[in-house]
Amino acid sequence: MIDAYCDRPAEKDPGSCMVRNEILESWRRSKLSGVDPDHVRSVEGDVSLDRRITRTAIPVLTSTAEALVGANTSLLLSAPDGTLLWRWDDDGRLKKRLDRRNVFIGTRMSEDVVGTNGIGTALETARAVTINGVEHFSEALRDFTCAASPIRHPVTNRVTGVLSVTSLVEDASPLMAPTLLRLARDIQDELYGESTMHERQMLRHFLAERRRTRSAVVALSADVVIANAIATAMDLDHSALWQRIQDAPHDIIGVEIAPGTLVTVCRPVHRGGNLVGVVVVAEQTPSVEVAGASAKRARDGARVPLPRERPWPRLLSDLRAIANNTDRLLVVGEDGVGKRTALRAAANDSERGYREIDCVTVEEIGREGWLCQARALVEHSEELVVFAHLDGLDQSTCRALAAILDRADRGTDSNLQIAATLSATAHQGGALPRVILDQFPPHIFEVPPLRKRTDDALARLVDQGLGMPALSREVVQMIQRHPWPGNHRQLEAFRRWMARQGRPTIVASDLPILWRNELTRGHLTTMQSAEYDAIAAALREHAGNKAATATALGISRSSLYRKMREYCIR
Repeated sequence: MIDAYCDRPAEKDPGSCMVRNEILESWRRSKLSGVDPDHVRSVEGDVSLDRRITRTAIPVLTSTAEALVGANTSLLLSAPDGTLLWRWDDDGRLKKRLDRRNVFIGTRMSEDVVGTNGIGTALETARAVTINGVEHFSEALRDFTCAASPIRHPVTNRVTGVLSVTSLVEDASPLMAPTLLRLARDIQDELYGESTMHERQMLRHFLAERRRTRSAVVALSADVVIANAIATAMDLDHSALWQRIQDAPHDIIGVEIAPGTLVTVCRPVHRGGNLVGVVVVAEQTPSVEVAGASAKRARDGARVPLPRERPWPRLLSDLRAIANNTDRLLVVGEDGVGKRTALRAAANDSERGYREIDCVTVEEIGREGWLCQARALVEHSEELVVFAHLDGLDQSTCRALAAILDRADRGTDSNLQIAATLSATAHQGGALPRVILDQFPPHIFEVPPLRKRTDDALARLVDQGLGMPALSREVVQMIQRHPWPGNHRQLEAFRRWMARQGRPTIVASDLPILWRNELTRGHLTTMQSAEYDAIAAALREHAGNKAATATALGISRSSLYRKMREYCIR
């Protein structure tokens, strides 16, 4: 796996890539976004000095910068999309290096533009991170060490920007990270101070009620909504609820606001004698069935019920039926669909045990050693023997393995004894010689891709434990439409991303840009897909310059922007 992430200049040797998992994941995201490791793109972002983060953070950072004089550092502040809003430099050498790398106010530093870097990776992971020299995806950024942290609004908990402390590698200090976190806390304190009196009043009432109960709690007004995880999972229509409460605040008690959920407490919030907000507590009805469903929703943190009949259990049932009536089987499917997982489940059900030998390890072990292992397993193992990635063998090794299988005693047991997995591409392209395919029955077992089993994807993401965020209805629909080109591997990466989000609910705007782009690509016609590719290629060729891209494509800039919005191209 490491080798796949290390396809970068000066990092060809997998042994040299002993880096942190979060950096490996960031490199993978950068590669999938099409970032060029040899060139830092300059993509324009939206700079608006009316942003609350700039009004609040810049005075704090400016006053602090005086204490950093002589520390050879730079302070960078970005918007939630990675657009650089403000920069302060002390060291002339550092300033010149940053300028040469296109780190200007107004440029976007998100991972999908420049690859692994402090600001972009902190945005993607939603937590503080330090990127040291060679951990940057781009060769041009390896002169720098960057510590960065998201800045969250203390009332809404949304990421309002990212702060980074940057230095040259040779000037990096262990004090960078503590300094960064202190500055981020100072800015968040100021954001709380800048919050409107109404926002703070609503937060205070919400926290007071939340301490008194473990039920669903939501504080709402015309322009503020604050909810705990249970209330968020109920998917309430806050506007309709607020309108109803405004009309008759006391009549809301006992009203069902979600299936099986009744309002038990309604505390009005007044200012100057006027109703300006309300804190509502809702609980499940005492029905055993509903109470059980409530406990499950609270445990799962999900907005939608699990599908009643999922494809994966049916697939395993079909595989068990075949495994009971054959001694050999070829399992085919796209990479990451769960071929080996299915075979392992079949072995466990038959209580045979499971032994696996990976065909891609031939080079690592050596051909003769690998064939010895294969022969020993085939001739002596009492368990199910699985040859994973059969298409990883060359022609001569395929023939040698076929000879081993040909001499194996098949006995009278009709239960599955030997199986192999093969990618769908290799099977369709006829990559393997007949001599090895003839060792298996002509009827193969195919594991369909995840895009044809979206209920499995949804169930895996919804069926979570405590602390996992809920999914908004729009996100659920997007999951069901997503093509999942990486199948279960991509699904697991997405689930880990969910677990790192420090928010009660994930909405569409929270989703990674690359993931949303894949969703768009999965539903384009052939003509639209070609248009998407042409625009994306032209943007890469012209380093994100939209005027030059529009000229090269022969369209107006307004048409280019419209197409970019339509295809979610960033």
